[in-house]
Amino acid sequence: MQPAAPPDLPLPSPRRARGRPNAEQAAELREALLSAALQSFLERGYAATSIEAVARDAGVAKITIYRQYENKEALFHEVVHRAVQNARATMQATLVRDNADVRSALLDLVERMYLSATEPATLALLRLVIAEAVRFPELAKSLYAENHYVLAPVVAYLAEAHRSGRLHVPSPELAAVQLSTLAFGGVRFFISKPLAGGAERRAWAEDIVDLMLRGWAPLANGTAFDRPGVGTGAQSV
Repeated sequence: MQPAAPPDLPLPSPRRARGRPNAEQAAELREALLSAALQSFLERGYAATSIEAVARDAGVAKITIYRQYENKEALFHEVVHRAVQNARATMQATLVRDNADVRSALLDLVERMYLSATEPATLALLRLVIAEAVRFPELAKSLYAENHYVLAPVVAYLAEAHRSGRLHVPSPELAAVQLSTLAFGGVRFFISKPLAGGAERRAWAEDIVDLMLRGWAPLANGTAFDRPGVGTGAQSV
């Protein structure tokens, strides 16, 4: 399977002058390096990408990359981590609003989950991992590890909602995975076009949230209702 055509990405920066960079220059250099690495992975695939090619595209020496990343796998892990950082920050900002009721917060969250998962660069990266997973299982492991990181704010929100009695979510980790899977649409958006506009996206989110809220509704008497095999530590996700 050939790597997916990469989305439009920023052009690599020209080679920089020698000398130790200041903090601002170091941040710019790291951004250029990771942008070049992402573009290289998407254009060439994981196997054909080399540290040398990334260094050339980023306009840096190989030693600059090796000072920060032990090998190509470590660099790829950082590329994946960078790709999900914005999604995690967006979820955190969505869920910490004190004035939002549960349904409104979850609607906003599901829409943002969907948008982050179907962003062209993210989709291309996910397709790359799937295409290369058999030959390079460490790629899939890297992406799976990031799943815990990106969903952490959702897990924390659901756990607090359960403790406060607003929702009945005895296993917030599992519930976060289930919610995100529905929000992302499974494999649907790997093989078809994204939803057409805000109205369709909102309808998608409303159906998901209303379905989940029926299952997460707190009992009227306030007592816990745990299905067999489901609890705060029943399953690993």
